[in-house]
This record gives sequence, structure tokens and C-alpha cells, in this order.
Amino acid sequence: MRRISRTRTVRLRPWRPADAPALTAAWADPDIARWTAVPEDRSVEAAARWIAGWDERRRRGLALDLVVTAVDDDVTVLGEVGVALVTDPPTMGWWVVPAARGRGVATAAVRRFLAEFLPVDEVVAEVDEDNPVSIAVARAAGFESVPPERKVLRYHRPRP
Repeated sequence: MRRISRTRTVRLRPWRPADAPALTAAWADPDIARWTAVPEDRSVEAAARWIAGWDERRRRGLALDLVVTAVDDDVTVLGEVGVALVTDPPTMGWWVVPAARGRGVATAAVRRFLAEFLPVDEVVAEVDEDNPVSIAVARAAGFESVPPERKVLRYHRPRP
């Protein structure tokens, strides 16, 4: 896979059926599998089923998961950012593909999601303390630690 040029400008969009191979590849990535919840069945068919349920999960207020792409290329999946609304408080998460890491993509995606798509005023991110990169992303996006639990970071929407 080609390296993604350094970018801080990302686009967020819904999942599409054509994204199933990219989602399958992401689920197979060792780092994504280590730090996020991936299904046991990581086949293209399982990815296609998950993508097919995207609008229903959004419509029912269960979750909102968006694809991260570059502004000038909305086909290449760079990652995902989203929020599970079935937890109390809602839980936010993100991942990026290896070619997009270290380029500000995750931070830009999380910031954009919080500013434009967050359907609630407060979310938490549970980030393993052994994952300093995601902790840095969360902090750069405005999350703060929740003592004494070091792995939980909380984001409050700023008041106007």
C-alpha cells in the first residue's frame, strides 16, 4: 500500500458496500486488532454484512461510525471514527490504516467528528495506557483523563 502524504484535512463519510475489502484488511491488521474490538469472523462477507447494517445502527441511535478518507480521495479508506451510543456514557473510538499512521490523520478525524458529527455532549474513550499514540490523539482532540482511571479519557462539548 502506498504511503499517505502528511495531511491534517480529512473527510468523514458513511460506509459503502465497496469498502468491505478495506474493512477486512483493517480487521486483519495486528495493531487494529490489538487496540480495538474486531469480530472473530473477519471475512469480506462479514465486513459486507457489518457495512449493510450501518444505516440501521445509525437510525436506531445505537452507533455512528464513519469512514476517514482524504479530502481529495473519498474512495481510499484511511480509517474509522465513531461512537457507540449504547454505553453510558457513550464511548468513542478510532483507528487508521498503517499507511496513514504518524501523519495526523487520526487526530484530524477525531477533531472533525467531535466538531461536526457527535450526537451527544459528552463521550469517553477507553485507551489502553500501553497505547501512547491513541492517548496523544485523544488529548490533542480535547479529551481529558478521568482520575483515578488513567485509561479513560472524557470529552465535553464546549459551551457556546
